[in-house]
Amino acid sequence: MKKILYILTTCFVLHIPLRAQQILLDKPVKAGEITVFPEVGNENNFYYLADKLRLATHPDGKPQMSFLRYVENVTGEAATDEALGGGIVHAVVELSVTPEQLNEARQQLRRIKPNGTIVGPIVYRGGTIALITSFNKENGELTKQVIGLGKAPILDGQKAAVSIQLTKKGALLLWESFKTATPDLSFSFEMEMSGFRSPIRAKIEANFDQVYEHKNFQAAVAAPILAAEIKMTFDELIKQGAIKITQVGSDADMEKAVEAAYTKLTNMMFDPTGGTGTPNLSQLTGQGQQTSLLDRATTMLNKARTEAQAENQRREREARAEATSPRRTPAADRGPTASADTTGRSTPGIHPSEGVRAIPSSEASRLEEEQDRRNGSGNQGQVDVPSFAIAASFEMRRVRQQGIFTIDLNKYNADQLVVRFDENVGTINCAECFQQINLDDPLYKQRFITAYLDGANATDFASYINGVTVSMRKKHATGDVTTREVRIDRSNFTKEANNFKMVYGWKNDNDRSKWLDYEYKTDWFFFGGNTVTSDWQPSDATDIKLSAPFVRRIIDVEADPGLITQANVRAIDIKIYSTLGENQQVKEMRMVTRSNQLSGQLEIMQPRNVMDYEYEFTWHLNDGTTRTSGRKSSNTKSLFVDTI
Repeated sequence: MKKILYILTTCFVLHIPLRAQQILLDKPVKAGEITVFPEVGNENNFYYLADKLRLATHPDGKPQMSFLRYVENVTGEAATDEALGGGIVHAVVELSVTPEQLNEARQQLRRIKPNGTIVGPIVYRGGTIALITSFNKENGELTKQVIGLGKAPILDGQKAAVSIQLTKKGALLLWESFKTATPDLSFSFEMEMSGFRSPIRAKIEANFDQVYEHKNFQAAVAAPILAAEIKMTFDELIKQGAIKITQVGSDADMEKAVEAAYTKLTNMMFDPTGGTGTPNLSQLTGQGQQTSLLDRATTMLNKARTEAQAENQRREREARAEATSPRRTPAADRGPTASADTTGRSTPGIHPSEGVRAIPSSEASRLEEEQDRRNGSGNQGQVDVPSFAIAASFEMRRVRQQGIFTIDLNKYNADQLVVRFDENVGTINCAECFQQINLDDPLYKQRFITAYLDGANATDFASYINGVTVSMRKKHATGDVTTREVRIDRSNFTKEANNFKMVYGWKNDNDRSKWLDYEYKTDWFFFGGNTVTSDWQPSDATDIKLSAPFVRRIIDVEADPGLITQANVRAIDIKIYSTLGENQQVKEMRMVTRSNQLSGQLEIMQPRNVMDYEYEFTWHLNDGTTRTSGRKSSNTKSLFVDTI
C-alpha cells in the first residue's frame, strides 16, 4: 500500500497542469452569442464559455439518453397502499460552441477591443445539474418542480455525462410530461469556474460566533443546505450586523464585495455534499418530518422566479414613468447617504466610509442598468428568471471557524464564479429510450443494477485515474452464484453516457426480498499499474454510486497588502504538505508584492475523511534576508501569510 500511494502521489503531481487558467471573473465581455473573459496580466487574451447545450446523439441519430422508471412491490410490515419506486435518467449533454459562433465572436471582440484574441475555452472546475419540469397545481397555476439533483462532470469533447436518480413523484411527473406533444424537461447547469477578481477598495468582517448561531446554519449541521439557502442566510446576517462590508469606492464595487464575501465565507464553512456536491437519495427525499432537499430546491426556485418577475415588472413601470417625466438622478432622489435594500428597509452591517454611499448589489445593478437605458444600451434592465443558483448543495464542515474574520479585497483575489445556463430538451423521438420495470412482475424476473461515477470527470482521468472495475455477485437460494463485471475508463465514460448496467436473473429465489440482495466491490486503477480494492459490500439498491477513495481539496491562501508592505516583504513562498498513507505530496506557490496578486489557491489530494495538512511560509524581505514560519499543521480551508 505504501508503494501504491507513493506512485499515485507522484503521478498526480506530474499530471496536474503547471499553470491553470488565470482569468478575470469580474470583467466578462459579450461577443456575439458568446461570453469571454480576459486573462490576468494580458487583457488582450480571452477565454470563452462553452455554454451552448444540446443532447448528444449516437451515430444513428438517436439521443444518448435513457429514462428507466421502476416499481417495487413491498409486502409484510413495510407494506402500504402504494409500492416503492423511482426513476433513473442518464444523458450525455454537449456543451459546445459552433465554429460559426466562434468566428462571429472573434469579429465582435475586435470591434470592442482591436487587439483582443480568443485563445481557447474556459475549463470548468466542476458543476451541478438540476432536472426541472412543470406541472399544474390544483388551481390550474403552472409551477416549476425540481425533480432531480446531480453532478455534471465535464468530459472530453465538451460533453457532460449526467446521471440523476429520481424519486417516485419526480419519475411520475417526468413520465407524464413526456406523454405531451411538447414535453417540459429542462436541464439547468450551474458550472463553476475559477479565476481572480480585480482589487476592490473594500473590507469584509464576519463574526463567526454569531454566524454559526443562525437557525439555518444550525440545521445544516444535520442535513445538506442549498447554495440558495446559504445566500439567503448571508443576506440576513448582513442585516443583523454579523457580517460587515466596509466600502471605499464606487457604488458598483458593493455588488462585487458582497459576492466576494459570500464566496469566501462559503468556502470556509462548507464542503460540497459527499465531497462531490451530489446528495444521496435519502437526502433528496428527506427522512421523517424533515423537508426534502428537492422540495426545498423547488421552493427556492419558485421564490426566485416570483421575485425576479416582480422586479422586472417594477423596472418596466419605472421605465414607462421615466419616459413620460423629466429625467432625474436616482441617487439624488434617495439622498446622498441613503442605504436600503430593495424592500426599503434599512441595511445594518454595511458601513460606507465618510462621503461614500453603500448600496446593496441589486440596487447597484438597477442603477447601472438605468444608465445603460439612457445610453441606449443594455437589455432594458431585465433580470434573469430565476436569478440565483438553486442546485448546488453543501455540508457544514466539522472544523468550525472562530472569532472575527477580516480580509482586505484591495488585491487580486482568487475566487470562483458559478455560471448558469438552461436548455429545454423538447420532444425526444426514441421509444427504446424509455423503459418501465415492475420488479415484482414475473415477466421481468431479472434485476438491473446501474453503476455510475459520481463527480468524476476528464481531468480526473487525465490526472490520476486509469479506470475502475465494478464486480457484482449474487448468491441465489439454490447456491448458484451469478457474477457480473463492468469496467469504466476514459474511452467508454462518454460513449456509455455514464450508464453501466449489470443484470442477474431469477433462479428459484422464492424469498422475493432476499432476491434483491447482492454484493459488490470496486477496483480502482491508478497510474503506474497500481490498484486500490474495496471489500465486498452488501446492497439491495438499484444503483451503485462510485466515488474515488481520494478527493481534491482547495486551500485558499491570502495576504493583507498593507501588512506585507509594512513588513518590507518582496515575495512569499508557500508550501503545503498533505499525506496519503505515509507518503507526502507537496504543492507550492509564490506571491510577489509588486504584482499585488496576494491571493491564490492550492489543490491537494487527500483521503475523504482526512482534513489535516502541514504548511510552511518563507518571506523574502527587501533587504535580501529571509524569514520562515517552520512547518506547522492546520485543517482549515484558508491560510493567511501576512503575519511574520
